[in-house]
Amino acid sequence: MNFYAEVLAGPNFVQKIVVDGNSSTYQTGYIVGGAVGWFWTMGLSLEAEYAYRRNSISTIYFFGQGSSNNGYFQTSSWMANLLWNLPLPSCNCSFFNIEPYVGAGIGCDFQKMKSSNSQILFRQKWTHLSWQVMVGLARPIFSNTAISLDYTFHQGGCHFYNHSLEVGLTYKFGVCRNRR
Repeated sequence: MNFYAEVLAGPNFVQKIVVDGNSSTYQTGYIVGGAVGWFWTMGLSLEAEYAYRRNSISTIYFFGQGSSNNGYFQTSSWMANLLWNLPLPSCNCSFFNIEPYVGAGIGCDFQKMKSSNSQILFRQKWTHLSWQVMVGLARPIFSNTAISLDYTFHQGGCHFYNHSLEVGLTYKFGVCRNRR
């Protein structure tokens, strides 16, 4: 069987956003998620991923009406990812049994922002096409299980750019040599 499942978690960073004279900055937040996927030959795998990201607002400037540091920005995303395990020559050393990989995905983001100050209450929801690219390292830790460290750049909507560092735990159903 070539089926696998993964859970992941880590810190999430949202870039400063400036749109039409309004700007916002965000505190370090978090990402949690999971994926199910299928291996093919030549190190390729296709997966469906769900991820939830949430960051508190550091500062948001409203349409010339003042600023606020209350609120949050959150995203729920459903992605289809294509990953490729990069082949490395064997060094015959079990300690360095590390498998690098790269990938890209496309999907949909459901975003929500809420913020307020004494003059304005701002609530907004968006649904956008989103995409992401990722790079990472995986290492088998015991029978059919691997641990991974990923960096993901995720763009959801027109102006929201997320950078995530994720630790993942992958379980491979059946005997699979590839990372996922």
